[in-house]
Amino acid sequence: MKIGFVSRKGAVRALMAEAIARKLLQDAGIKAEIYSAGLEPERSTPREVIEVLREKGYLTRGLYPKPLRKIPYKQLDVLVILDNEIKEKCEFVPSHKRRENLAIEEPKSLSIPELRRLRDKIEQELRELFKLEAKSSK
Repeated sequence: MKIGFVSRKGAVRALMAEAIARKLLQDAGIKAEIYSAGLEPERSTPREVIEVLREKGYLTRGLYPKPLRKIPYKQLDVLVILDNEIKEKCEFVPSHKRRENLAIEEPKSLSIPELRRLRDKIEQELRELFKLEAKSSK
């Protein structure tokens, strides 16, 4: 299965979704290739994004904002659009099996508390999207 996450800039929400989905699906025993992209990608990944992902054990190696043409968007099984403002712009992406729209707002700042809330929201949304149970922390 190939899953792609797309946001406008591709440096925060899409990257977080890529890292989170990789771990959640791997922990659930689901084999998947996960990608992220931005329609107007930033040049780099904010260090704060990497920091909050690592806090929860998400792997960040190789995460960087990239344009849609740098991922195999024509072969995606699932395309997840992370914001409403680009939904119409992604109509050309042929995702024949499944297309999802998650309205996850761009963070107002790159503060650690703001990014933690965003990370946790994305994790919750992806658990619901892929019907995954939350692990109990004992």
